[in-house]
Amino acid sequence: MRDLIQPIHAALHGGEPVTLAVVVDSAGSTPRKPGSVMCAFADGTTLGTVGGGALEFEAQNVVRAMESDANEPYFQTQGYSLSSDETGDICMICGGDVTIHYVRIAPTYEEIDLFDHALAYTESGVDCWFGMRIKDDGTALILFCDDTDDTHAKPLLRRAAVDDRDNTGLFIIPLGQAGRVIIFGGGHIGRALVPVLTRIGFGCVVYEDRPDYAQPETFEGADVILADFKNIAEYLTVTANDYIVIVTRGHKNDFDVLKQLLPSAARYIGCIGSRRKIAIQRQRLRDDAGLLPDDIAKLVNPIGVDIGAETPEEIAISIAAELILARSIGGEFRKQPAVYHEQAAARV
Repeated sequence: MRDLIQPIHAALHGGEPVTLAVVVDSAGSTPRKPGSVMCAFADGTTLGTVGGGALEFEAQNVVRAMESDANEPYFQTQGYSLSSDETGDICMICGGDVTIHYVRIAPTYEEIDLFDHALAYTESGVDCWFGMRIKDDGTALILFCDDTDDTHAKPLLRRAAVDDRDNTGLFIIPLGQAGRVIIFGGGHIGRALVPVLTRIGFGCVVYEDRPDYAQPETFEGADVILADFKNIAEYLTVTANDYIVIVTRGHKNDFDVLKQLLPSAARYIGCIGSRRKIAIQRQRLRDDAGLLPDDIAKLVNPIGVDIGAETPEEIAISIAAELILARSIGGEFRKQPAVYHEQAAARV
């Protein structure tokens, strides 16, 4: 839903209502999972998806009716059976069941203010979540941050959509996610990685010690730091929400970065290189840098999901896939990076 905040914000500021269709429940084989969102605008256009095909067609009919007919309720919930049998609810081959909640957002002061804050939070990289408190008499839209004092909502704030309608009435979708991908190395892989990551909602920082490889215009949408690899703490602070990708031009630079950042709380630390190269690095990190085994175990290598990548662009996609996994799992990835790395490889 993160990508829908700006167009919803613009529509509301233009005095136009927006209707959301949100997948709040699914069972069996379905094209989209809970948290998938489609929105419809006053001009009949839609953005996002709840699954395509006949289900999407049905959802579009509902949201357009809600947009065009003032007598339609501003909220409703519909269940759909995706049956391949023509006698079923919707003739789709998936065979599962989907529940969609629809809510019309009027351009009121309260809703505009909510999406003002949502846009500001997502653009600044603050952790935030979009919530719907669904009750029999209406749907209230809520924005949560990780410092919320809502005792019911706080335990539900996770990296994936959470359905707690039976208890608190809440359905929650993550929007912004704090933290950056800090890419050490502005060479071929770094240049290929930035556009991939920015398209999927990651903020990026490129850290490079060569002026010719640290040109801001080369890395649109990323911050660029030109500095020595030996004194990283002078130029940035790594947090528990950050992801470290090490793709420098040589083993020495990789080692300098690793010995400084493996003891950090970073969520993900991956370094490019062969198993033999990293085995040597691990030994040096233990013998020469004096790092503890638990810190060295944080290193992910080979970096990325094994999809047989060879070109910089293919390698960038493999790294991005693993970062998506680390983001969805959250802090648990940092505790067992090797386990999740191997599980990802087994899925391919």
